[in-house]
Amino acid sequence: MALMLLSTAVVIWVGEVVGSLSLSLIIVGATYAIVATTLYFVAIHSALRQWQRRMDTVYDVSLTVELIYRQVAGFIKKILGGS
Repeated sequence: MALMLLSTAVVIWVGEVVGSLSLSLIIVGATYAIVATTLYFVAIHSALRQWQRRMDTVYDVSLTVELIYRQVAGFIKKILGGS
């Protein structure tokens, strides 16, 4: 809520300085976009990469477990004489 009020105040102030509310919206929006992109590449990107690697490992392990399960199930089916 406070960020929304601050953003509104900044847009209105920049609008007074520049003389155009539309231009001030573009300026403040571009500033937020630059800050968000910078935060992503500096702080969040590496954490997301690490999380993705962990999920890839979980996926690989689950595939291996499924393969082993199918082989064991097929072996038991052969032993019990199922078709």
